[in-house]
Amino acid sequence: MSTQNKHKVKVHELGLVDYSFGINFQKNLVSHISKYENHMIFLEHNKTITIGTKGTEKDILITDDELENKGFTVINTDRGGQVTIHNKGQIVAYILVQLQEFKLKPVDYVRRIEKMIVDFLKQVGIDSKIVVGKTGVWIESRGNQKKIAAIGVRVSSGVTMHGFALNINNDLSDFNSIIPCGLAGSEVTSLESELKIDIDKKELKDKLISSFEKIFECEVKS
Repeated sequence: MSTQNKHKVKVHELGLVDYSFGINFQKNLVSHISKYENHMIFLEHNKTITIGTKGTEKDILITDDELENKGFTVINTDRGGQVTIHNKGQIVAYILVQLQEFKLKPVDYVRRIEKMIVDFLKQVGIDSKIVVGKTGVWIESRGNQKKIAAIGVRVSSGVTMHGFALNINNDLSDFNSIIPCGLAGSEVTSLESELKIDIDKKELKDKLISSFEKIFECEVKS
């Protein structure tokens, strides 16, 4: 596909924001979206537990008092999936694309996000994989299967919402407070834990955009 004919995606950088701010920013874009208009939003969230449409509060393992003491906000959200954590040190990307334009069904779209993250991780020296029946991206780490990226999406009027959260250098102990994605006994990891190096998030986002352009055959512009 020539550059001229590629799908166009506009990138936004919000920085560290409350979950409600990020969601409202996303919803505002969706409510005003035009034909052939697509967006990618990079952001981080303050410490939040989100419960997706298939989730339940039973997957939160600590009391309300402990949640308050640890600084968690708990929010029910309209994304797919179950319970996950957002905290400082993740790269979160909300992706707003028009599925008809990309000729994708929702399940194929999720598989492409997984493939894109696998491609990105390969760029930074991490072998990862997709596990059948477990949405997200996983790696084999010191003999254990660990999740490094969570994915949860919603499709409204043919436009995708929400996206993925990739663990970079966030506090993984926060995940001890939940059953991640409803998978009891599952473990999580991060780039910092696996690579043992300082993380340059700007460089990582550039690599993520490169993988996104490759897998979705599009052009991302600011």
